[in-house]
Amino acid sequence: MDTENREDTANLTDMPPAERTSESSSLVPPNNSSRPSYINLVSNIFAVISTAIITYCCFKNGVSLFSFHPILMTVGWLIVMTSAVNAITPGDLATEWMPIRLRSARHWVLQLFAIFIIFIGFLVILINKIINNKDHFQTLHAKFGLASLVFMTFTSFGGLGALCSLQLKHYLAPIYTKLIHASFGLLTFCLGTITIILGNFSKWWTFGEILRYTCIVLVLLIMVLTILRPILKVYFRLKERLGYLNR
Repeated sequence: MDTENREDTANLTDMPPAERTSESSSLVPPNNSSRPSYINLVSNIFAVISTAIITYCCFKNGVSLFSFHPILMTVGWLIVMTSAVNAITPGDLATEWMPIRLRSARHWVLQLFAIFIIFIGFLVILINKIINNKDHFQTLHAKFGLASLVFMTFTSFGGLGALCSLQLKHYLAPIYTKLIHASFGLLTFCLGTITIILGNFSKWWTFGEILRYTCIVLVLLIMVLTILRPILKVYFRLKERLGYLNR
């Protein structure tokens, strides 16, 4: 056992700093050097406002099975998924104080919850189209929605690899496992938010131009504010890793 611990410590020492401070690593204490950022808080506020607007629109003309599709998708993508991304974003006001392993656990628990909500939202629209004998995946909104669902599924399985990255280090360096997962995760989140934006141009939207473009601007701001810091994180970690290999 002592030999294995020494080997793990030696392997960790050989890693570049970006790899040693990975969120999933249980061998590294949390990094408290980053300053708290209010960007994620602003993003969450915009998400709540967007959800409130969508909820109002869904029930304005009565309640139907379809009414729950936009609500579930908005909550899943803009609130829960956003919180999951923020959980492992440096400087997040809500999670910066947490140990690294707790932040990672919060991330995947929220991701599972988001997947559940989004999947229920998908079943709602699927059943609604079957009941009303309508064709499936005909609009750009529907096609982007299907693409985001497929990417979400693959990204979720990729999260298992990121969670066990240290155990898989003999096959792929942990930093690359996490960078691949993070990159696909950000792409998936962008697909989901674009799907919501396209939904504002569907035939369902009959609530005026002011609300339409208010929603679009809010969702765009949520997407940019949510992915900005993680993209920079991926860039600098990849740059650090490549610089380490070129020494």
